[in-house]
Amino acid sequence: MFHRRTLFVLGAGASAEAEMPIGPKLAAAIGKKMDVRFEHFNKHVGDGDIGLYLQITNQRRTNANELQSAGWLIRDGVTLSQSIDDFLDLHRDDPHVNLVGKAAIVRTILEAERTSKLALDEVGGRKIFKPEKLANTWFLKFMYMLGRGMAKGDVRQIFDSVAFIIFNYDRCVEHFLYNALQKVYGIRENDAADILADCTIIHPYGLVGPYLPFGRGVPFGAGSADYRQLSQQIKTYTEQIAAADLMGEIETEFHRAECIVFLGFAYHTQNMRLLKPAKPIKRKRVFGTAYQMSDSDTDVVSHQIADFFDGGLGVDRKQLLRFENKLTAADLFDNYAKSLTGGD
Repeated sequence: MFHRRTLFVLGAGASAEAEMPIGPKLAAAIGKKMDVRFEHFNKHVGDGDIGLYLQITNQRRTNANELQSAGWLIRDGVTLSQSIDDFLDLHRDDPHVNLVGKAAIVRTILEAERTSKLALDEVGGRKIFKPEKLANTWFLKFMYMLGRGMAKGDVRQIFDSVAFIIFNYDRCVEHFLYNALQKVYGIRENDAADILADCTIIHPYGLVGPYLPFGRGVPFGAGSADYRQLSQQIKTYTEQIAAADLMGEIETEFHRAECIVFLGFAYHTQNMRLLKPAKPIKRKRVFGTAYQMSDSDTDVVSHQIADFFDGGLGVDRKQLLRFENKLTAADLFDNYAKSLTGGD
């Protein structure tokens, strides 16, 4: 178990361990979906996602041409941006680009959930969660720590000492925790759902759909959905930076935490601005991955995080902040097992 309040800040690299597409790969998949072209008025000849196109344009018949052009703009330009998020933010004033792009994000992420390591297997007509597919990922290693010493009779308090800020649109963490609780403790689905509901999970940029078991939300890896409607839950950096309630929630968690852990996070400037508390936080331990980042850039990140703290940490920076550019998220749990849990 975690013996101190620990805040986990998750970026795309955390979901990559479950084989979710990130960065350029996600942008390329979305760009391909936008290649919707016709000959002879109605014969589809492009490689794009005609189903997604028809769903969007059927609900907005009066501006189908504008939506198709918006899709082509994404197709031709998204691979020149660092991510689909950056591209949409560049076109923040174009409602057609944002509608089409966000709907494509939802569709692409749901498809990726369906083929990820977290997808349920069909066995004898039943859907089965197989944690062994997640061997050597941070998901299992986190669960080892979370459950250690937590008896079944106390399981409703299992999330009392952890919280998450997740910059990804997927529901990998929610889906994993919901199913892992059932497997580890032999509890029913509704009990696992109630326990998960008490876990603090913040998605600053939204997510592809609410993760609510028993058919009340959008199933993990859903094969069909109202992508246009769900696109309204996806937010760009510009949209969220003005959300005072979100900023307040994030700052509260940074102040409450006694330890902060960054996993698979790229430390992009806009995300760092979103995270930085308005009021400096007290000194505490920070661990983070900076996988394949140069030593120089890793040091820059360390100084940026140090600025979150009262006094900037000074000579204590290297002692309190540990950013590892040779470790994946899973490796971080192996190398800092006792440090992350507070001594367990």
